[in-house]
Amino acid sequence: MRLTCLVEDSSGTANPGMSISKAAGNFLAEHGLSILVETDRGKKVLLDTGTSERAFLNNIGLIGLRPKDIDLVFISHGHYDHLGALPLLLREGVPVHTHPLTFHGRRFFGTPSSKRDIGPSAELIALLKENPPVCDDRPRELVTGVSTTGEIARSTDFEVPANFLIERGGVISQDLIQEEQAICISTRRGPLVLTGCGHPGVVNILTQVRSRSDGEIFMLAGGFHLWKAGPDVLQRTVEGVKGVGVEKVAPMHCTGFEATKMFSDRFPGFVLMGTGCSMEI
Repeated sequence: MRLTCLVEDSSGTANPGMSISKAAGNFLAEHGLSILVETDRGKKVLLDTGTSERAFLNNIGLIGLRPKDIDLVFISHGHYDHLGALPLLLREGVPVHTHPLTFHGRRFFGTPSSKRDIGPSAELIALLKENPPVCDDRPRELVTGVSTTGEIARSTDFEVPANFLIERGGVISQDLIQEEQAICISTRRGPLVLTGCGHPGVVNILTQVRSRSDGEIFMLAGGFHLWKAGPDVLQRTVEGVKGVGVEKVAPMHCTGFEATKMFSDRFPGFVLMGTGCSMEI
């Protein structure tokens, strides 16, 4: 199996010591996330699509693929930095899977008096009406060995999304981003968990995966959404991840420098993956 970071906030470099390779070419980084999973059976599953078609098209071309080569795309949640190239994939006929609530309601960041739209574009909403996604809030096998976690149970008291709003029926309220799911990949070394932003909390996500699997989780990779977290939340998150039992961690996207440094300091299995980087599992 091969894991490739197609879009991330920074451009990565090859690191043989971490078994990280990178194709030649000028990869484009942006605030967003898109991770490609290529299974041993030849299936290509995409987690999220980054922020723009430009970066996605450039980067997928540099690894020798075209959008229509993707077998399916799983959208973790309904924020713009994970939806940018989804119109392109829909136009190419790529099937989309997600939670039933992902595209319901307008999404904002900020306060009711000062908010910024972070939801899907009007073009994307129109395309989704013509090409409805497959929706499920329960665990679902996408292809052999690659499954969704289903909706995440929230049990920790420190992993609560802040400053997110949702408007439904003309009413604005706090958005807990209930729809966000992760992907769980079966490997010979244990489950590999991919998160979009980790808004439900990476400890909650890992706890749910661990409850359904035997043995230690091999790897946690993706966005952990800790860029604005205070020292106490960072400490409790790192301790929680260690407590669940994880061999490797690869923080990306919205994790933030302080959290990334803390994970690198405390996990011997820390992996640094940026845009364009690939890892054979």
